[in-house]
Amino acid sequence: MSLSRKISTLFIVLLSFLLIVIIYSIYKLRLIENEMNEVAYIDIPLNQIMSEVEMIQLERHILFEQFKLKEKLPKEKKTPHQEFVYQKQQLKLLLDKAVNVIAENLVNHKIRFERHEHQHLLEVIEAYHVQSDRFEKKLAEAISHESIPSAERYQLEETSTQLESAVNSILQQLDEMTFEAGRYAEKHEQEFLFVNTALGVCALLLGLFLTIYTIYIFRQRINKIQDGIQNMDFSIEQGYPALGKEIFQVDGPGDELSELEQELMLLMQRLTKEITNREQVEKQLLQMVTQDKLTGAFNRHKWDEQVLLHLDLARRGSFFSLILLDIDYFKQINDEYGHQVGDQVLQNLVHRLSTGLRKTDMLFRLGGEEFAILLPVQEASSACMLAERLRILVCQDSDEGLPSYTVSIGVTSYQEEDTEESVFQRADKALYQAKSSGRNQICQI
Repeated sequence: MSLSRKISTLFIVLLSFLLIVIIYSIYKLRLIENEMNEVAYIDIPLNQIMSEVEMIQLERHILFEQFKLKEKLPKEKKTPHQEFVYQKQQLKLLLDKAVNVIAENLVNHKIRFERHEHQHLLEVIEAYHVQSDRFEKKLAEAISHESIPSAERYQLEETSTQLESAVNSILQQLDEMTFEAGRYAEKHEQEFLFVNTALGVCALLLGLFLTIYTIYIFRQRINKIQDGIQNMDFSIEQGYPALGKEIFQVDGPGDELSELEQELMLLMQRLTKEITNREQVEKQLLQMVTQDKLTGAFNRHKWDEQVLLHLDLARRGSFFSLILLDIDYFKQINDEYGHQVGDQVLQNLVHRLSTGLRKTDMLFRLGGEEFAILLPVQEASSACMLAERLRILVCQDSDEGLPSYTVSIGVTSYQEEDTEESVFQRADKALYQAKSSGRNQICQI
């Protein structure tokens, strides 16, 4: 699976979760909206009616007390009985209004809580109307008489108390129903707030997890690529360039970063191949520049470089010795056997000398049949002993069918204030003396 598809999948999961949160929020909001509609269409009107009913109920109670005391109002005002009838009519209108509100919302299915209790309340209000009408008739009959018997007065008071209790019961039921609807709405609001908060926190945590996971994947793969590049750079610095497949092991899923690793691996393989080819070319060029083509010994260019280096080291406390040697009667060998045999003699000489030298010693062909040997950290006496061993080694008969030959050797060592010319001239002078002494000799200066 590609990296972009992975990230897309993760974000689809996050968006799906957020969509669930949104759908749930819409559902809860619709639920709360329905409850608020019930509060708006039923509970608020009923609360207003309840307030007016309580006020009228209080006025009726006062008027009934006036009626009992037979208090007379001024002529321009209504009698207690007339006022009582008027307040009763107002109370009936308010209760009818409450009945209409409840009945209409029951028919329209806007009442969701305790529908049976609302229906029961309608029946209670209807019963109250019937009882109130009876009480009004009895009260009118009692007023028509000059005097009211105590038994009848007591019955009227009991009926009035029952009506007042009925109104209070109706008000209490209305209050309980409106309170219950409000409580349900508040409960759903709290649930909505809690669940939405929980879902929001979950969405936040899920988003953080997906973000951290995505960053972790990127960093892990990028660090792997960086480590491969650093290892490649280190191997190049050490002079041993590793193959790209040894550094970039593409074993992960086939995503964009894997393709990048694959391309980098191919690039490193090409780079390694180019570096290897370059090193081979440099090595060949170095051999061409510093080695004699015929014999394989170092050439004059290398001699100039190394003698200056050893002179500089000697001035800092080190020392070295120098051997110059020349093949005796080499011109006669060329004249008698030909230049091809002469070349073979030169090659044979270098081979024999190389077998008798240390790894730190350096053999140079300065030109023709003349050779020089630099002996680092070796005194003149040791150099003379080595020169003697080399002279004897060269004198031995060759097994390659070449003519016998000898060498003359001049030996010298570093002295203070020496230069390239002075140390070479001193060794050359010793070589000249060895030749003058009959050749196949060693001379030290």
